[in-house]
Amino acid sequence: MINTLNESHLHKTLKTIYSLENEGCVQEAKAGKYIADILTKSGDVIEIQTGSLSHLAPKIMYFLGQKRKVTVVYPLITQKYIQTEDSKGQIIRRRKSPSKKNIYSAFRELTALCPFLLERNFFLHIQEVSVTERRTATKEKVQSANGRRHFLRDWIKTGKNLDSVGPRHVFHGKQSYKSLLPKGLGKEFTATDMFNAIKLTESGLKRQEISLMAWVLCKLELIELTGKKGRTNYYKKK
Repeated sequence: MINTLNESHLHKTLKTIYSLENEGCVQEAKAGKYIADILTKSGDVIEIQTGSLSHLAPKIMYFLGQKRKVTVVYPLITQKYIQTEDSKGQIIRRRKSPSKKNIYSAFRELTALCPFLLERNFFLHIQEVSVTERRTATKEKVQSANGRRHFLRDWIKTGKNLDSVGPRHVFHGKQSYKSLLPKGLGKEFTATDMFNAIKLTESGLKRQEISLMAWVLCKLELIELTGKKGRTNYYKKK
């Protein structure tokens, strides 16, 4: 009844890790009208989401309405290797991806969860991970399984394997989100001011990520929009 055939190695392994941390829990358990990745013995829910967090919104709303504690686990891929294999599973090549992510990269996904982030029973775990993205080489250039490729490639993705886990960032309540604001900001500040302060300690930081963080913190009423000059927004802490 419960279909886990398409569950990725990344999702399955994180589910196992969290199950081991919660003695007496049940995996793939029915909780009302939804199936929870993990249902604890106290009836709380843990959801592992390796895709877009926006897809979880209906489940989160439902579980919170049932007065359950809801923990969403989002794996943040801070290091990725790309491994290409032939049709028999033999490795053709393996390389390290140049893309870099950090905790601020997660704000692209958090925009969808703003209605829940400060709920008393909502917990967000952003788990840094290192993964290997597996690809199978094809004889001809093909479309991806989801049909989103603008250009055909001579490989298809076959999954992500979890190689190792890094730091876990736990968010619950206002202060946990406000703690991401850099120190030394003036009475008024812009997203650029935030970016310039954070990039001193975070490599691979993108300006858009900080703009999204400002948007989320403003939406949560943790910072306040004080004005605008041209296209630049000015904020202050609340």
